[in-house]
Parts: sequence; structure tokens; C-alpha cells
Amino acid sequence: MFAPFRSAPLSTRLVVGGALAIGLVERIGWALARANGSATGEAYNVAAAIGNGRGFADAFQIGQGATAHLMPLPPMVAGGVYATLGVGSKVAEAVLLGWALLLTFATYALFACVARRIGVGRKACVAGFAFLCVAPIFTTTEAFDFRAWEGGMTMSAAGLFLLLALRFDASQKTEKRAMGRGAVALLAALPALILFLQPMIGLAACVASILLLWRRRDAVRPIDVAPFLIAFALLFGGWTARNVAVMGAPIVLRDNLGLELAVANHAGAVNPADPKAAFEARLGTVHPYVSTAAFDALRRAGGEIAYAKALGAQTRAWMAAHPGDTARLWAGHLRQIVLPAPWQFRTAHGRALPIVRAVLLDIVTVAGLIGLGLLLRDRDRRRRALYLAPFVLLPILLYVPFQPILRYIWLVYAPLGYCAAFALERLVRRQ
Repeated sequence: MFAPFRSAPLSTRLVVGGALAIGLVERIGWALARANGSATGEAYNVAAAIGNGRGFADAFQIGQGATAHLMPLPPMVAGGVYATLGVGSKVAEAVLLGWALLLTFATYALFACVARRIGVGRKACVAGFAFLCVAPIFTTTEAFDFRAWEGGMTMSAAGLFLLLALRFDASQKTEKRAMGRGAVALLAALPALILFLQPMIGLAACVASILLLWRRRDAVRPIDVAPFLIAFALLFGGWTARNVAVMGAPIVLRDNLGLELAVANHAGAVNPADPKAAFEARLGTVHPYVSTAAFDALRRAGGEIAYAKALGAQTRAWMAAHPGDTARLWAGHLRQIVLPAPWQFRTAHGRALPIVRAVLLDIVTVAGLIGLGLLLRDRDRRRRALYLAPFVLLPILLYVPFQPILRYIWLVYAPLGYCAAFALERLVRRQ
């Protein structure tokens, strides 16, 4: 499975091992250097509530009550650790740091294998893996956020799904069961799990699954789709039933759409002199996690569902009345996804590090998009690269209406990193 690293020369294995060691030291050191040693945000609040026996609750403030602001699995994992080892204890945070880093490096390794199967050279895959491990771009996201947020879990599952999909696509017509029934069942079930973890990436997995089903319709039986249907029914059915019982509404995903639209689309975000200040001011106005006044408004509205619906209605009315400003905002969001600015690295210390991070990420993103284009143009690689393309293009396009934050941008980082390595490989070959 781990084709880029299997049977590799000693020098290659030393590069991989060295990059992994440096990456671990970087992220562990970053975690130890920060005063707040836990994850932050609503996911941490929910995990802490679970750990303290209050259930899936208190996303914005302690005492808020039940919530559907987040998809449940990642906070439940962190909450289980807190329930066992103590909320905020050093042992619990060490375990969750290990979990977050495992998911991070598993994502990078799995996408290296995906890139190799698509046709990216071994040296390029190793170089891409080394860069992703060593480059200090997302250290806060990887060392803290993924303890309770969904990105690491989502993309490691996505990498495994793509690896299985490419293997199934390459199997011969006469080898229907070559992968084994368990692997085929896992391949079928993973899109439902990914959709439940992170709907944007889940849609990409569903698109890739439909492409695979169409191409390999000769090798697929109706029973092979059953794991997807069962997983979908259990995950979404159970979550929706819980929300009907606890929240009083059949919420299938999350109830935060209106809030996220309101954070990103408003008059103050149109051509601000200081984008960071404008973003933080907006959070302080409407976001109940950041603002006590906003939390009080949530209470007066009757809870998070009513509050998000009211904000969504106000925001859609503003967008309809200001189509030009909305178009400019969305174009700006696209630029902030593809070419992030230093101000977006709000957790970085000092003035130089945010600039370094932004420049590195901009290079990776631009080179990655070029590399993806080259893969799709290549006759020998196009068939396989089409499975990867939705995992890059769909998240970028689907996040355009919202304010890009680092956790969103990280979702396309590993796929683009290996596409960038392919672009570099092509450039070197032409010299």
C-alpha cells in the first residue's frame, strides 16, 4: 500500500524518517510553547461538556445546553478522552496531541500513496511528503485543532478512500473480488463516513464514487452498494433522530449555516482597510462563541437554531440587495483560499512567521493547481487523476460563500502538495 516508501533505497528512507522526525519535533514544540495547551473553539467546548458529563452541549458557552452546531464524531472522540483522563489534564492533552499528529501524518502518507498510484514519480512523492512534514505552515491547526475538530479525521479517511478507489479501478474485469470483500465494503462505506465528518469533502467522495461505479459497472453488484446505504442510514439517521429529540428539529447536518453566512457576508467586509480587524469585529458582533452580547442575542432568539435562521435571513436579504458587493466578497474569498494573506494566520506569533507561512502556502496552492491541470492533461494519468480532482476543486468552490479560515484551507493542502510536487517533477524533466 505504501508504494512511495516500500522497497525504497536507504537514502530515501532516511529522508522520509528525518522529515517525519522534524515534523513531530516542530509540532510538539509548538504545542509545548503555547500557553493554552488544549484545542480551542466550539469543538473543544463540546468535548469538555462530554468529558464533564453534560452530553453533546455547550458549543458557545457553558450552560447553553444541547447543540447541533457541529458534526458529532470528532468532539465525541475528544470528549471520550476527557471523560477518561480528565478535562484539560496533561495526560488527556498528550493523548489528544498524539491523536491529532497521527491523523495529520497519516493524511500526508496516504495522499503520497494516492499520488504514486496516479502516476507521480517516487522522488516527487517523497519530496512532497518531506515538505508537508517540515514546512511550518499549519502547525497550530495540526497540533491543536485536530484534537477535537474534523479536518485530520476527514482527510485521513479521504486518503484511504482514494487509495481503495484507485486500486479497485485498476483491478481487472475478471478480478471482481481481488481486493477482498472487507476492502470493497470499506470502500463503499467510506463516502458516507466522510460525508458525515465533513460534508464538503464528503461530496467530493460521493462524486468520485459515482465515477468509479460508472467506470466499473461491469464489476459492481447491487449488494456492493449496501455498505454505503447502511452507513448513511445509521450515521445520518441516528444524528437526525437525536436532533429531533433534543433540539426539536430534524437537523441532518449542522444548524450553523446562517451564522457562517453572516460572518462572511456583510457591508463591513467590502474593501476594508484592515481585513483582519474587520473579520474580528464581525466575530465580536454576531458569533456567540466570541461575543457575550451575541450569546445573549442567541438566548433571546430562542436558541442556536432560531438565531442562525434569523442571521441567515438577514444576510440573504443583504446579499440580494447588494449583488455587486456580494460578488466582490465571494471573489475575495476565492482569492483568500487560493492565495491566503498573512493576516489569515491569526494564531501565528510575530510579524515574519505569518508572511513566511502565507508565501509558502501560496506557492504550494498555485503550483498544485498547475500540477493538477498537468495530470488531467496527461493521457496516461488522466483517468486516475479524475478521482483526485473533486477533492481539490469542490472544497475550493463550495467554501467561496464563507469566510476562509485555516481549517478549511488545510483540507486541500495535502492533495495540492503532491500535485505541486508533480508540477516540479515536470519542470525538472524539461530542463
